Amino acid sequence: MDTQDQTHADLNRVATRDDIRRVLGDIDDSLVVKILSKQPSFAELSDAAIWVRGDGDLIAREQQELSARAFEVAEMLARD
Repeated sequence: MDTQDQTHADLNRVATRDDIRRVLGDIDDSLVVKILSKQPSFAELSDAAIWVRGDGDLIAREQQELSARAFEVAEMLARD
């Protein structure tokens, strides 16, 4: 497996509690549990964080849309 394949595999693995803390910072444990219940990939978690920060244009520039799971996570973060 080359480096690009490995990077793609890393982004598509299911996000862990540590990933959530690393990407989102110090958030409430109940929100972490809710996010984990959706089983977002690391990429989906990152996209949701970017979207909630108001940088959705970065995702659009890549000609991508938020996945349904990333959108759900973004909604949770926006409500919090």
